[in-house]
Amino acid sequence: MAEEPVLESELLDVTGIDLARVAELPDTALRAALNRILAENAELPDRFAAFESSL
Repeated sequence: MAEEPVLESELLDVTGIDLARVAELPDTALRAALNRILAENAELPDRFAAFESSL
């Protein structure tokens, strides 16, 4: 059986970062971006996306 191809990505994987501890990260562009995103999300009500099929 052939080996499955390895998916390589240039995107940063932040799944291991506890967002409640962002303030403890070093002062970097990543920390600034995460702080901005978290602040924007705190100001907005819960959002959701929906798709309605016309079929």
